Amino acid sequence: MLNYENLIKNNPTVYDEMINSLEQKITFVEHPTKGDEVPIICICHELKLASYSDFFELDDMLAGHKEYEPVFICGDFQHGV
Repeated sequence: MLNYENLIKNNPTVYDEMINSLEQKITFVEHPTKGDEVPIICICHELKLASYSDFFELDDMLAGHKEYEPVFICGDFQHGV
């Protein structure tokens, strides 16, 4: 997990947003200092949680099959339910 407050203070660039199957609004952002050298970061503002994904592109996380759908469960970040 990343420090949500520090990440938000650094105003990361937003790539896209989605609502997952748990009705969580997930915001996809670029790391504010490392840019695209690290995986895309997933943020849930409602839960004040942020985590690196394992992906450098959004395609798999946004795919209709939802196999790699980002979710936060009990404070943990997962891809898919």
